[in-house]
Amino acid sequence: MTVGDGPRDPVDPAEILVPLVSAATVRVHGVESGNPLLGSGFFVAPNWVLTCAHVALAGQEETVGAARTVSIGYGDRMLTGVVEWAEPASSDGTRWPAPDLALVRLLDMVDHPCVWLSERTAKGYSTHEVAFFGWVPMDGEVYPYNGRCTISGQLGAGSGGLLKLGNEDEMPQGLSGGPVVDLVRGEVIGVLKSRRVGRDGGLAVGIQQLRRLPVGTDPADDLYQRVMTAHDLHHADRHGFAPGAEDTWTDAHSELGAAAGRALTPGQRTWLLGMLAQLPPPADAQGLQRIVTEARGAPAQGLPLAPRGWRDGLGLLYDLRRGNSELEAVLRYAVQAASAARPYPAEESAEQELWQWAEKIAADAETLTRMFRNQLINQRKSRLRLRDFPVVPLVRQFPPQRGAGPDALLEIIHRGWEPGRYDWRVCVVPDKGEVDCVEEDFRGTSFQELPGRLAEPLAEAFRRCDERGRAAPLQLAVPGALVGFAAEAWRLRPDGRTLGADRPVVIRRTDPPADEDPALAEERIGRWHTLHRQQPIPEVLDCDEVAQGPLPGESELRARPRQLLPVLCRSGPVAPEALHTLVRSGYSIALWRREPVEAETACAEFHRGTAHTVRTARTAGRLPEALAGLRAGVADGVPETYWSAGLTLLYDDPTRPLPGTDELLETP
Repeated sequence: MTVGDGPRDPVDPAEILVPLVSAATVRVHGVESGNPLLGSGFFVAPNWVLTCAHVALAGQEETVGAARTVSIGYGDRMLTGVVEWAEPASSDGTRWPAPDLALVRLLDMVDHPCVWLSERTAKGYSTHEVAFFGWVPMDGEVYPYNGRCTISGQLGAGSGGLLKLGNEDEMPQGLSGGPVVDLVRGEVIGVLKSRRVGRDGGLAVGIQQLRRLPVGTDPADDLYQRVMTAHDLHHADRHGFAPGAEDTWTDAHSELGAAAGRALTPGQRTWLLGMLAQLPPPADAQGLQRIVTEARGAPAQGLPLAPRGWRDGLGLLYDLRRGNSELEAVLRYAVQAASAARPYPAEESAEQELWQWAEKIAADAETLTRMFRNQLINQRKSRLRLRDFPVVPLVRQFPPQRGAGPDALLEIIHRGWEPGRYDWRVCVVPDKGEVDCVEEDFRGTSFQELPGRLAEPLAEAFRRCDERGRAAPLQLAVPGALVGFAAEAWRLRPDGRTLGADRPVVIRRTDPPADEDPALAEERIGRWHTLHRQQPIPEVLDCDEVAQGPLPGESELRARPRQLLPVLCRSGPVAPEALHTLVRSGYSIALWRREPVEAETACAEFHRGTAHTVRTARTAGRLPEALAGLRAGVADGVPETYWSAGLTLLYDDPTRPLPGTDELLETP
């Protein structure tokens, strides 16, 4: 017998789960002087914190007409958060009734892990050991804390039911709002609410109580769907590309054996939830329950809260344990989700990916019959024939801008003999006719002084260009070495929003490619027209998650289809060189992110976001306005847009040459 062949010691679930949960557990502080500790919370989705209402609203229950804010302590940082939802919104003077939950939206962008939220129903919770986490004050400091106990039952009936926790471990003050974790299945099942005064143990709120979030009038802006979608995509992205040796929740589920005897492996479940998250939500709760009933073969009974999202419906299929029933139900459910009626259209690629996944799982499962696989195919075809839905835009839409009026132009000229100082010119560029120069300065302005110096000339240019319902785009014309100039981040007024949040801002290059080939110039114009007349095809060209190696060479780029719209993910540090290669290869439009990306960063959200933005824009002519919408979202603290921070657009119209590009600036 070789070393290591003996029986393995049993795995302690806490050893696997404590680091994951602790990393996502945060402190909730008041915003008044001293930032007192109010309680705990935890990240449930990128830039979303879940806690108790009585924690988030402590001292501001009566606030009316203004955003209620808290400070979120994460590591050594204090982040600003807005209480987006709390129920109840205030106490009755003596207590905070169920569900006593609050969602906090972070205004500060920060990279962080998230817990795994259970998609199961409360009746399926384990009565085995659970762990609870949070922060506690001690000797003037705060310290992370975790303990263990059991679920001894549920308190109350209906939608207000609470989980009763045993008294096996102490629950000090400060833990309210922290996560309660099922150590058997490795998932957060509740939020610690309180110690039971005068009784044993404590109380926790089941995670399903989040379904009590108000149903939004706009399905694309429903808060419950937004948070759960972001949660499932977060875990799917990290399962697909885990930074370095970092353990993921999917890894933890595998180590725990949480999927033993189940229809799906942990990886399959993570991928499925991620694919479901890319679909529009179910049309309504009744329709979702009909789909669940059809997939199960019988209705799900005893549900205090109706399922609202695709993940909720999936969680209702996990108690079908006879033969192949659970796997068959999951596959039927996936096919129905991929072909369901929508409140707004799904992206075709998302539906196709989910169908292909179900088809492959069915084909690889030796225990499933050919008859069942044929049934899946027929089910999909029949549902696609029957469904019908209105066309509703997926993102904020702007009216077409190209040809709709004049643009403002800001040309920046680097004084090569005087580093750090720039000459500039502000103009109004009409669709036709002569360019109108508003103001110019060739005396050299420092980088720090530019926003202030340009505030009034740009304001005057915008006054001349803007029309009712139309904010004129700003063309930022710079030499290739200055394409990283972040003019869209400038604030022209101290109390105003960033320039890019108020209007489209695009980049133009003032230095034409050296030794321009007339055939290449013709190719550039041809690509420009194609991208404005047909649906652009976005493609990430420089990220090892989707492409092999660095940016392709010029000959390979010239051979690509004219509908290709280049997206650069990791080229921030070498953007001037990368964009120069694209321009020399016949491209006048490209998307890239300005800031460098760490080698171990998962980029799936950026790839998905840029592809979605390009597809919903439909033509390149709408991209400037689409980016303005994203920048407005970042400025307004909308977490779903944070992926786009630093996203920049090269939009260099070869049919409208810049004025005076043939004039050389002479050294004095």
